[in-house]
This record gives sequence, structure tokens and C-alpha cells, in this order.
Amino acid sequence: MTINGSSMNEELDSRLDELFDDSPAQKPETSGDPLETLKAVILEMEWEIGDKNLDAYLQELKRLGGSCCDDKALTIYIKLLDTIGRYLKAKKAAAHPETVSFLKSLFDSFEAAVASGMSEEQKNRAAAYHVREFKRFKALIAQHGAAKPSASGRAGVGLSDEVKAFIRQAVREEIARLVKRK
Repeated sequence: MTINGSSMNEELDSRLDELFDDSPAQKPETSGDPLETLKAVILEMEWEIGDKNLDAYLQELKRLGGSCCDDKALTIYIKLLDTIGRYLKAKKAAAHPETVSFLKSLFDSFEAAVASGMSEEQKNRAAAYHVREFKRFKALIAQHGAAKPSASGRAGVGLSDEVKAFIRQAVREEIARLVKRK
């Protein structure tokens, strides 16, 4: 690249065109990792939960399910990951705030079971642990759903009466202080 204005502008324009290219992304070159596409979709979901990446996520799980059907533990992981994906697809922004974090930790364990030389017994124990964690998380989701706004339109965010009283008192004091200033 030369320092003169026109070639520098051309190089800058070229790089900006590459950066803001709206054409469909090319498929990444595979490194032999069967979970690479799923991992990429999960990374996208950490930034944005949309129909496009949720559909890609569920499709990739379906593809992986076909290749893991002989392994009981991996099949359990895929079912758990699929259930969470369908929950996210249904609830999107209204989903429990920890859903993507839980999905990520579940995927990390699934990835370890696929990539490492775990024995069947180790994989089964890890899968059983995650089934228990999934049940706990499912209970959290149920509580989260119960804390939705009531019919009067006021949000029941699950604050204790003491916290609500403290907030009310702090708001009253702040209003009184603002009124005194005038």
C-alpha cells in the first residue's frame, strides 16, 4: 500500500466493503471438529437470540442426533440441548435470563464428552448430573414464569416486602429532598 491518497482510499474502501459485506457468509473451512458449526451458532446466540440462529441451532442438533444415536449419553445431551433451544425459540427475550449461560455450560460438557476419551461410565455419570441440573433449571424457569406481570400491569419481580418497603422509602426521601430544593 502506498501512502498517496488514491491507493490508500482504495485499500480503505476495499477493507470496509469486506467488513460490511451483507452477502451470505461462506461456510468456514472445517477442521474436522464435528461440533464446530454448533459451537459457532451458540456463540452467535450469546449476542443475539433470533429465529435464524435458533433454526440453525436446532437443525445442527438434529444432524448431530443422527450421528450420535448409538451413544446413550450423547443422545441425552442432544435432547437436553434441543429442549433448551425449543424453549428459547418459544420465549426469546422473555426466556429466563440464565438460559443461554446454562445452554453454554451444557454444551461445554457435551463437547468434552465428544472430544475426550471418556469412558462410557464417565459420560453416563456426566449426562446424569446434567439431567439433574436441567431439572433444577426447569424449576427456575417455572418460578421465572410465575413472576410475570399481574393483570393490573404491575410487575411482580419477586422482591420481598422488606425490599419493596426500602425502595418506597428511598423514593419518598428523594422526592422530599427534590421538593425542598425548589
